[in-house]
Amino acid sequence: MNQSELATVQLTDAYASASERFLENNNQGLAQFTQYFQAELATSSPQKTAIYQLRHQVYCEELAYEACKPDRLECDHYDERSLHCYLSHRSSDRYAGTVRLITCEQNVDQLPVEHYFAGRYTSNSLTPSHFPRNQICEISRLAVPEQFRRRLKNQPAAKDLPQLDAVDNRNGNQYYRYIAISLYLIAMILSVKSGRYHAFVTIEPALARVLYRIGFHFIQIGEPIELNGQRAPYYLDMRTVCFNLNDDYLQLKELLIAQLKDGNTVQFNA
Repeated sequence: MNQSELATVQLTDAYASASERFLENNNQGLAQFTQYFQAELATSSPQKTAIYQLRHQVYCEELAYEACKPDRLECDHYDERSLHCYLSHRSSDRYAGTVRLITCEQNVDQLPVEHYFAGRYTSNSLTPSHFPRNQICEISRLAVPEQFRRRLKNQPAAKDLPQLDAVDNRNGNQYYRYIAISLYLIAMILSVKSGRYHAFVTIEPALARVLYRIGFHFIQIGEPIELNGQRAPYYLDMRTVCFNLNDDYLQLKELLIAQLKDGNTVQFNA
């Protein structure tokens, strides 16, 4: 294991441990998260445009994963068949993060994971082609802007991992570290509600280990490739997540369901 890999593993362990300490020391756990953040489905054109602008800010301007675009919108053809959601920060009315769930409406539709890892799978029984197309999805384009994305100081780390030292209680700063986790929970809720139980994601192995400790037991189905860093494909039956979450995250899931239901007049049964 080289120094960069070791630092990433150490950071991953530190991230999970700090989250666990926060829950142990905070009697209310994550119950107050939704006092500071609001979960929403993006169903209107203005909402989706704001999401594309946020993704451009994060992916093109802050992380430089892609070149900046004249219209400052980061979008692609997958967006047309995706469920989009976001978290808004109540006190500032800013978008604090977004994620999409790419779906397959027709048999010919493919997920990005099928494009990037064709012929590279190590577990063919868990690939998208193994399941009905209307029951698969891919979690994609998770983006948290810099003002909400904190990082460990003086630590080389995966860019997807937030910082652990947000301890200022003003504006809910102590909950910033849970924005990305909440977006994964929302993706799980949408996946189960829509019957697209078989979810795929392409992420860094270090982040997969963090998510595993939280309760997202992703199964790696291929070797990592270079894709804005080393990233690997993973599979998860989203119906299993609730069995692995601790009580705090189960409570947070229910709070997010309530927000989505209230904001979109949709009954969520996840």
